[in-house]
Amino acid sequence: MYSFLKKIPFFADMPDADLARLCEIVEEITLTPGEILFYEGSPGDMAYVIEEGHLEILQQSGERELLLAVRGKGDVIGEMALVEDFPRTATVRAKTPTVLITIHKDHFNHLLDHSPSASRAILNTVLSRWRATEAVRRQSEKMAQLGTLTAGVAHELNNPAAAVKRSADQLRMVLVKSGEIQTKLTALNLTAHQLTALQEVGGTTQLVAGRPVMLDAISRSDREFEIETWLEDHAVPEPWELAPILVELDMDVEQLEILTAHFSPEQFSTVVRWLGINYETHTLLAEIGQGAGRISEIVKALKSYSYLDQAPVQDVNIHEGLDNTLLILRNKYKNGIRVTRQYAPDLPPIQAYGSELNQVWTNILDNAADALEGQKSPSPEVVIRTSWDADWATIEIEDNGPGIPEAIRNKIFDPFFTTKPPGKGTGLGLNISYNIIIHKHQGDIKVFSTPGKTCFEIKLPRLSEKNSGSGGPPPVKLNVKPSDDELCDIFESIHTIAVVGLSGHENRSSYSVPAYLQTHGYRIIPVNPNLSEILGEVVYPDLLAIPFPVDAVQIFRPSQEVPALIQQAIQIKAQVIWMQEGIVNEQAAEIARRAGLKVVMDVCMRSAHRRLVK
Repeated sequence: MYSFLKKIPFFADMPDADLARLCEIVEEITLTPGEILFYEGSPGDMAYVIEEGHLEILQQSGERELLLAVRGKGDVIGEMALVEDFPRTATVRAKTPTVLITIHKDHFNHLLDHSPSASRAILNTVLSRWRATEAVRRQSEKMAQLGTLTAGVAHELNNPAAAVKRSADQLRMVLVKSGEIQTKLTALNLTAHQLTALQEVGGTTQLVAGRPVMLDAISRSDREFEIETWLEDHAVPEPWELAPILVELDMDVEQLEILTAHFSPEQFSTVVRWLGINYETHTLLAEIGQGAGRISEIVKALKSYSYLDQAPVQDVNIHEGLDNTLLILRNKYKNGIRVTRQYAPDLPPIQAYGSELNQVWTNILDNAADALEGQKSPSPEVVIRTSWDADWATIEIEDNGPGIPEAIRNKIFDPFFTTKPPGKGTGLGLNISYNIIIHKHQGDIKVFSTPGKTCFEIKLPRLSEKNSGSGGPPPVKLNVKPSDDELCDIFESIHTIAVVGLSGHENRSSYSVPAYLQTHGYRIIPVNPNLSEILGEVVYPDLLAIPFPVDAVQIFRPSQEVPALIQQAIQIKAQVIWMQEGIVNEQAAEIARRAGLKVVMDVCMRSAHRRLVK
């Protein structure tokens, strides 16, 4: 056991005597496939080292289990609950026969207090696992949101589609009747005068089809009775069936009396039935048209909501995005929730990521509907307000739900924080919205809440071209990626690349991408305060410590660290800033552009090189 633990980074720098003493007090346990080591939410008093086998790390998401990771030999697990003194955040289950070394909480804490290497190892473990977990949960959140939207859209499409099918089935039967009555009508040998009268009244049926006569129930019933009685007196067959149709044609007994002046009693019976069938035909056609139009409207709204076939950054109509989102979520707003729109009539478009803003509206409006669901208030309501000034467009989404308790109000934008029941939410919807507004658009999002009133206030900078010359500061350019020709020019002009965040783990892109570039003739200068040498090069703690010129700076660090790195890159007179795939900071990028640097964001340097450089 001693030699096994000595090879694990967590224990590598422990004094031999301390490690030997630890080996004497730890215990070994075994698990069979499918056996649970601990459950999500249970208290944590042990950490574990996997000696043999594999364990599955699981979290509950709705009614299904979400596999976060599989851990194997040499991995330390269960340490997070001990470090944070917090319940287990996941369930651990044996995938194969597994042997574990158990470390009690007291011994684990003693190890962290007296071993710097253990503290560094736990920090690296915490960061890497947090990133991996966040990536999996974000993907799960997106899929859950996609499922919610899909279900809502399917529900919305089902109603008009069912109406179209029902009307088409009825139209098929009515057309059979229409053929029969048309044959009888032809057999009447009507005169030219009679045919003219018939065409006039037939034209009326086309005009009123699909537009019900505005009569209250009592008036409608009285008129139907009068017409039915009149038809019986004139020996018209099935008067009870024709009377409602003639009322829909806005006819009364006086108009029927006028119509009888043009036709004989024998002809009149056939003419009235022809009118009824003609009205039914055009009414069903109108219903089919309305249903098909509704389907087209939903598809158009969905396409607009997702900004399909459109550039990612463009002039965005905020009102249209809000309305499309409400249409997509209409199924959740049908249960008595009133939506009041207080839109600024002259709100100009802004330059933004349209589909991602719609994701923000979806998250907030979906949460508002959940907050109002089942509320005892007789009038649940969501109010949407918009306004603008010279610099900002402001959107407020307010509901009269129970409110957000003050104790948790500052946590609602934190990743994984949720007030929904277990399995109902991942705690990432508002965190994603926060990042979209704050980091991607340089805007602001705040929440104000009291019992009976919760308001999310979103401020977005106005970036449309017509406002860019107003004398204020230049607008921030959103992430418009360089053309292939521009990327080729960059690859040809650079020779020395400082890689910030280059990793010592060969299976990570922050190692494999610089290694690839090195094999293709570029000099790689590693920048990482935790390493001393890698890829045959001396490692520098930061960009300012590099003693020779650097052409490009490649960044493998989180977006929030980019501004400081940009300032260092400007000081060392670098020519290019390249943020690896997944890293975006528009505000920092604009600072670099104004200093004369070329900027590439959210692009893998290796993939671009393979594609463009032959």
